[in-house]
Amino acid sequence: MNDKVFLNSFLALSEPITWATLGILAVCFYLLWILQKKNFSFSIRMLIGLFMGLGFGIGLQSIAGYPSSDQIHHIAWLVEIKVWFGLFGKAFVGFIKMLVIPIILFSMIRIILRIDNGINLRALLSRSIFWLLFTTAIAASVGIILALNFGLGENSGAYIGDKQIREVKTFVDVLLGLIPSNPVGAMSRDNIIGIVILTFFIGFGARAIAKKKEFEKISKTFDDLIEAGYQIVMIMTLFVIRFMPYAVICLMGGTLISNGFGAIKDAMLFVGLVYLAMLIMFGVHLLLIMFHGLNPWTYFRKTLDVLLLAFTSRSSMAVLPLTISTLSNKLGVNAGTANFTASLGSTVGLNGCAGYFPAMTAVFIANIVGVPVDVSFVVMVVVVAVLGSLGIAGIPGVATMATSIMLTGIGFGEYFGLLAIVLAIDPILDMARTLSNVSGAMTSAVCADKELGTLDKKIYNH
Repeated sequence: MNDKVFLNSFLALSEPITWATLGILAVCFYLLWILQKKNFSFSIRMLIGLFMGLGFGIGLQSIAGYPSSDQIHHIAWLVEIKVWFGLFGKAFVGFIKMLVIPIILFSMIRIILRIDNGINLRALLSRSIFWLLFTTAIAASVGIILALNFGLGENSGAYIGDKQIREVKTFVDVLLGLIPSNPVGAMSRDNIIGIVILTFFIGFGARAIAKKKEFEKISKTFDDLIEAGYQIVMIMTLFVIRFMPYAVICLMGGTLISNGFGAIKDAMLFVGLVYLAMLIMFGVHLLLIMFHGLNPWTYFRKTLDVLLLAFTSRSSMAVLPLTISTLSNKLGVNAGTANFTASLGSTVGLNGCAGYFPAMTAVFIANIVGVPVDVSFVVMVVVVAVLGSLGIAGIPGVATMATSIMLTGIGFGEYFGLLAIVLAIDPILDMARTLSNVSGAMTSAVCADKELGTLDKKIYNH
């Protein structure tokens, strides 16, 4: 193996511009470290990191001549930079994901063991699911209205590609699939609902033996073990989160490098409508907060860090530890509500992935194939969106699966290939969708906790 191949294929450091970019990235990291030492707020450093990432993406795309997503793979230095940005960005997301299963296991069991503090489990479940699904129905309606008003798909060409729709399971199969018959498998597939079910059984089992005098010592040992595990996971989470502003630079820069502006331009209207829907839904979330007698500006200010990470990481699961921490420590949401609703909201009632995005694709396809969009069509789309937000729980490729369920549910399954141009820019769309997913889950948690009377207003207003 000669030096060129070694530098190119193994180290990904064969081009001078790669070295220069990494040098600039190191300077950016150093500047963020200086700001941290000068006690600049976390939100300010996050925003600075976001704009640094935008600068990298736009600058490198400009130097490369704004190549399409297919051309990017033939530009050696751009591929190398993408690899290194992926190292820093994906490593951070990987560490966050590493914490998801432990934090759910320890926090949910811990809450169940301490459920005597006034939490009404039945009321918590009903209110959490209501707000998650209600906001998803609103999101689907927003997607339909925007797509109709802007004529999404009316000027699109003929059938593109030969995409095949994914297999859609029956509702009964989906419900059975949520049962963690193999707990280890459920964890490896990120089946959060299955893991929550497992923690319920463990937690209530532990509560049952705590009532028996002969098991009092064992119960106390188990309680101490869970508490120790919970505190350790919290310390680990806070340590990893410290590196978030640095990761945001690479996550944002890498996203722009990977997809290019050519792909974005081809579907600019779809991109614009998805981001407009994101803003509208965030406005809806703020209104719901206000209707519950809380200050919406406080909610916006305290959730900004979480929303920025959701936007750049494109993963509700990766953001889950920070979501739970923010709900509990900044917004005053009861720990039980925060853990339960946020965990449930990472796979159920996704405002972006299962709400406005599938609804837009339904209108998009209807306009292409000439199917009239009447009242019955609109009602059917909203109903399928809400049911689909339950059916995609724990399944990889959430937005694509939700869209598959949507098109199949309204009889458009054979036209899935018409979404090829949309799927080409899916990572860009996914940034807005993920922000809406996380904001919807957090709003649902706040609303549910306020209705249960367990929200700490002092912490919220602080």
